[in-house]
Amino acid sequence: MAEQERNPAGGGVVIPRPQRFRRLRRLAPALAVAVVLALAAGTVAVWDRFACGGPGNGVRSVQGQCVGVSDGDHVFHEDFAEIQALIAAENARVAEEGGTVVRIAFLGTLTFGDVSPMDPGRIRRALEGAYTGMMRANHSHDFGDPSPRIQLVLANMGAQQEHWETVVDDLVAMSAEPVPLVAVVGMGVSVESTRAAAERLAENQIPMVSSAVTADGLDHFEIPGLLRAAPSNSEYVRALRGYLDALEETPRATLVYDTTEPDLFVSTLRDAYRTRLGEYVTGQAQEFSGTTVGDAPRAGLFNTVTLNVCAAGTDTVLFAGRTPDLNAFLDSLAARACADTPVRVLFVVTGLSALADEELMATLEESRITLVHASGIDPRWATGSPDVDVPPGYAAFRAAFAEEVTDDPSALDNGYALVNHDAFAVAASAVRTTNAMELDGPPLPSDVFDQLMLLNSAHEVPAGAGVLSYGPERGGEAVGRYVPVVELPLEEDQPQERPYVIGG
Repeated sequence: MAEQERNPAGGGVVIPRPQRFRRLRRLAPALAVAVVLALAAGTVAVWDRFACGGPGNGVRSVQGQCVGVSDGDHVFHEDFAEIQALIAAENARVAEEGGTVVRIAFLGTLTFGDVSPMDPGRIRRALEGAYTGMMRANHSHDFGDPSPRIQLVLANMGAQQEHWETVVDDLVAMSAEPVPLVAVVGMGVSVESTRAAAERLAENQIPMVSSAVTADGLDHFEIPGLLRAAPSNSEYVRALRGYLDALEETPRATLVYDTTEPDLFVSTLRDAYRTRLGEYVTGQAQEFSGTTVGDAPRAGLFNTVTLNVCAAGTDTVLFAGRTPDLNAFLDSLAARACADTPVRVLFVVTGLSALADEELMATLEESRITLVHASGIDPRWATGSPDVDVPPGYAAFRAAFAEEVTDDPSALDNGYALVNHDAFAVAASAVRTTNAMELDGPPLPSDVFDQLMLLNSAHEVPAGAGVLSYGPERGGEAVGRYVPVVELPLEEDQPQERPYVIGG
């Protein structure tokens, strides 16, 4: 029965209590809870942004990492403070100067955990290389008419690229802004998250130039709009084939490979060895369960592998694994039972970080091990003959890097400065070719996308590692790219004579 009350005017008439008052009374606690939750959510949303420098800077805290896209103001790591200040200053100059402006994003790992596919040292050099490319693009005619001006933004996917979706969504949204994002560079790790990010960008017709992604299949054939600045694993192994073919004695090789899946770098390198160097393999293949990207190798991982390599009479190892596993294998090989027999270990790398490891160099020399790298750079290019042994654009790159960043030659050894400079140079060249289209405003990503397979003939890119050319028949491979083979420890002061050149 409905609740009733007496008419205050008297007379005994009973008046039903209005239902809405009862509903409001019941709703009041729920409304209070909703207000509290809304305020809490708003506080968390704002805090996420203040934790990474404040709202409006494009970066927010996700699981303790500052993830998102920055114009350089938010410093992702203390090692990046100086280079990010330079990037931010050039971005501000371009904005103040006005005119037609577009943006290119460096996409990668800018924060680090106990397990990360990259490290601050390589990423610092990568940013320095991209910055050098931006300065050349904005202040010279090296990569075409210096208009439109280009800003460089930094996009962090997290320590293990686990937040790629969030960041790629940000980049896609930026492609429709008044100062549009028109290309992406970086993408330096051959793992599944890189493939997923590239596929999402391709769906939105945002062109990409990867710097150190070498896995076969991560290219324009499979992901439209994805070009390479570094060689693919197949091209690295082609360079190693030329090295083995030139040896005086036919090598006796054993393939040693990681079975951990999925790792696109490892699996495609293993397949490239089998396809292109299989005739040199005499011993049984040796498997190991290696690290995930960034994990520490287990103690004793390679003891059995090393015994089998010795028993097979191997003088050459084709190694398909990650660098931490390679280092653990070399330690095991240094203590091998067949130490009287010299052995060479073949591997592919973007650069030669191993040169800075004095302990490793001493181990190689004392243990009669030669580490043979098909590499993205030869540190001796600074002293080689530019008409034969050195890429024709290397001297200009090195001079620009010295002027804009540092003249310390060791800064170039890990290869990331060169390859990221070249990736930016390719992207900037594609942007500048849109000038012939007589657009009403800045080019859109789709306009730049349409130019990628036209970067050839009259529009080759004078990059640091070669005069690069792209066409549909090579699937985004950088034709004209030099791929030197370097033996460590270094015994010669001159670079490899007539190194392999892609497509040459």
